[in-house]
Amino acid sequence: MTKKELREKYKKLRSQLSNCEQDTISHLIAGHLTTRFDLEGKRISCFVPISRLKEVNTWLILDSVNASFFLPVIGSDDQLKHIRYQGKDKLKENAWGILEPQSGEEIDPAELDVVLVPLLTVNKNGYRVGYGKGYYDKFLARCKPGCIFIGLYQFETFEEIEDRHDADVALHYCVTPGGISTF
Repeated sequence: MTKKELREKYKKLRSQLSNCEQDTISHLIAGHLTTRFDLEGKRISCFVPISRLKEVNTWLILDSVNASFFLPVIGSDDQLKHIRYQGKDKLKENAWGILEPQSGEEIDPAELDVVLVPLLTVNKNGYRVGYGKGYYDKFLARCKPGCIFIGLYQFETFEEIEDRHDADVALHYCVTPGGISTF
């Protein structure tokens, strides 16, 4: 399937998840992530979940792991920049309904240890399908070689992506409700 077809398919599948199913899935993913990876004291990029799109509830990670978290903000140059997370009360909804820090310490992508990556689906080689703007692929390409890219994925099916691009960046791991895949 093409990325466009996969986006439509997985947006629909996510929309059909009940709140209870979504909550269970998020708890399983957070549990696998925090059990398998030593995140304590690390510098981590973590996305804030967009509830209306039924993304994995990363608050479970942000609120429980003792690490330095940095949240993505779309800069004026259409590049993701990352600002230190200082609590929910310091976040404000942007024009797309995404909570973002308004100010604070920015980190260079080359200083991050781990990136938790949102996705709609992924293939067996770790290439993901996101929302189609390319923000994450551009950002991941700027991270240091030792940085670990971990996708958080609600489903267990790995899809074929017919129109993968050379600029697409593969994940190192993908955490699903059933466990962890290594690429």
